Amino acid sequence: MSMQHITDDDLVRDEYGNYYKVVGLHTDGDTLKALEVSNLYFELSFESSADSMGERYGQTPVGVFLQERLNAYIEDIQQRERPIYGIRDLMVNRIKVYAVDITQPHPKRDLTV
Repeated sequence: MSMQHITDDDLVRDEYGNYYKVVGLHTDGDTLKALEVSNLYFELSFESSADSMGERYGQTPVGVFLQERLNAYIEDIQQRERPIYGIRDLMVNRIKVYAVDITQPHPKRDLTV
């Protein structure tokens, strides 16, 4: 699949095995010029609440819950046969990759607090 067909919610993986969710696309006409990505753990943490953990996790660390959500997200991407793009491959194809500043308020913050 062409890198020009990247969509929000696709995944990018770096050389260390970290996963990032595409949260923004920057185009010039029909040409993709840059991506904005956010660490998948960070994004999933704003899609979850203590209520969604339920009794199944009890006193288990929240990281266990998030890791299971992360693995389920990756599995869903693979089942839908969406590619997982490599940061280096994107850069070779002259697509810039920008990371979200996690020190700033998350756009979904007001929905989860």
